[in-house]
Amino acid sequence: MTKFNAEQVLNAVTNIRANVLTSRSACTTAFACDLHGKLLEKLAEMEVALDLEIERARDWAAAATTSFDLDIIHFYNIRTSFEHDWINGPVSLLDPIHEFVTAEGEGETCRIGIPYTEASPTEFEGLDGIFETIAQQTGVRFVAARV
Repeated sequence: MTKFNAEQVLNAVTNIRANVLTSRSACTTAFACDLHGKLLEKLAEMEVALDLEIERARDWAAAATTSFDLDIIHFYNIRTSFEHDWINGPVSLLDPIHEFVTAEGEGETCRIGIPYTEASPTEFEGLDGIFETIAQQTGVRFVAARV
C-alpha cells in the first residue's frame, strides 16, 4: 500500500470477514475452525481500530485552523496508529510473537520479535488464501505461529 486509506481498508476488512465466516462453516477440523474464529476476532479488532482512525481523521480535519495544524496532521499520516499497530510485522493467531522490552535507565520501550515457527498451511482449510487476500488488500500479514 502506498497511501493508507482507513475507509478503504475498513471496507476490505468487512468483506473479508464475510469470506472467513463462509470458510469457517466448511471446516472439518476443530483446529481449522478455531483458527478461523481467532481470525474473525482479530478482524473485529481491526474494524474497531479503523473506526477510531477514521473518527480521529475527521475530528482533526474539522479542528484544523492553521497551517501548523495541517502540518501535524500530515506528520501523523506518515504512519498512523493503525499502521504502527497492525502493519508493523506479522500478527499471529496462535502464540504471541512480539514482546515489549523496556530499557533500564531511560525506560524506553521497544517491540521485539520472538523466534517462531509457522503452522502448516495444510491445516488451515482455506485460510492461507484468505491470509494472502488480507495482506494484499490491507497490508496486514497474519500468521499461525508457535513459539
